[in-house]
Amino acid sequence: MKNKLLKMQSQDSGEELVDLDEINKKNKEEKKIKNERRNKNKIIYILSLILIIAIIIIYLFSKNMNHKINYKSVIIFDFDKTITEKDTFEEQLNLLKSKDEIDNLIKRIYSPERWDLIMAETYNKFYDLNITISDINFYIDSMKYTPGMEELFNFLKNKKDEYILVILSAGHLYQVNRVLQKKNLTSLIDEIISFNSYEKDGKIIIEKGNEFICDKCKGIGLCKNNEFNILKNKYKEKNIIFKKIYYICDGVNDYCLARNLQTNDELLIRKDYSLDKYLYKDGFIKNIKCKVDKWNNGFDIINFFKNIEK
Repeated sequence: MKNKLLKMQSQDSGEELVDLDEINKKNKEEKKIKNERRNKNKIIYILSLILIIAIIIIYLFSKNMNHKINYKSVIIFDFDKTITEKDTFEEQLNLLKSKDEIDNLIKRIYSPERWDLIMAETYNKFYDLNITISDINFYIDSMKYTPGMEELFNFLKNKKDEYILVILSAGHLYQVNRVLQKKNLTSLIDEIISFNSYEKDGKIIIEKGNEFICDKCKGIGLCKNNEFNILKNKYKEKNIIFKKIYYICDGVNDYCLARNLQTNDELLIRKDYSLDKYLYKDGFIKNIKCKVDKWNNGFDIINFFKNIEK
């Protein structure tokens, strides 16, 4: 016979013949089906793995894009006697009738005493004397900008993508905002750092400043270097690093931040004002690591930024 036959004992009929070739053929087909199924599963597994890897890569890329570090230059402005020609708070002291009282408060302002407490005490005195918010606003609204400062801000409007603009003031927020709003400059400034303040029931309330440890600013109530470090950390959380700092200022209370600027930074001090005298006459220039330039007005600062662009 062509096909091999095998006799097997059957439970019912005794013996039956089994075709071995048929069994082998059937086994081969089953094996082939299993192999095809296995290969198919393997392909599905590989494709799934590739898909998972692709999703992970896309996620990591997206996360990396979201956390991409941006390097920005920052321009920091002091406020009183820098942006404004005079000190905003000192001008409000003219609401007091006694010259001795005014002179005493001015002396205290320039002593190592907490400015937030002095300002709060003064506004309490105004309130007790029935000096109104309208009276206070009259003096705030009469503040004049330092010549060329409005032009400087208009110049910087066209460079908004290049710089973060910050006002760092030891005055208080209510008066800073009011002066800026008068010239529609509030939206131009990215950050205003100052003693927080607000009007409530006809009185200006001054809030206490941030806690800090500083050998130079202890007792004053606000350390500009401490405030700037808080700002840096705030922007670092947004993945923005300050690559270069320009500090435009005039007073001795700006020294603490000035001495912490690095060699790549620029300190722009108002000529013949207190910081200028403190650095050069009193010899503290030796503690300044950054470049120092002097200015008389906002036009000088415009020319400074034009020159660095060349």
